Amino acid sequence: MEVLAKEADRWLRQGEYDLKVAEWNQQGGFFAPACFWAQQAAAKCLRGFLYMNREDARETRSVVDLLDRAITYEEEFRNFVGVSTSLDIYYKTSRFPDALPGGIPAEVISEKDSRDAIKQAGDILAVVEKKRKAYLPDTL
Repeated sequence: MEVLAKEADRWLRQGEYDLKVAEWNQQGGFFAPACFWAQQAAAKCLRGFLYMNREDARETRSVVDLLDRAITYEEEFRNFVGVSTSLDIYYKTSRFPDALPGGIPAEVISEKDSRDAIKQAGDILAVVEKKRKAYLPDTL
């Protein structure tokens, strides 16, 4: 169990960091990268949560897929299923010009988009944090 606890902690710490990166980008007016980093934060926190439950989820980076699996351990994640779909959309559309017809992410993705994405990731992180306190030892 110690190995899984350490892996869960690694993923959760990186997810927390990615959320700060998203917030930093959003504050600087870089809304498309903020959306990408919010997606990354949510996915990494969910992957950490799955490690806490002895499940390896390396084969997917999809927030929707990870939520689907996380629900089997915690019903509270069901609240995010519909609204968090947009996070997966940002995985590509926030970075690649050919992912958006007729525009580029920097010109299309708005401040509201980044605020919403950061809130969704932050809400997912909050649920994971609650569960982490019950799972992980104080020191690894």
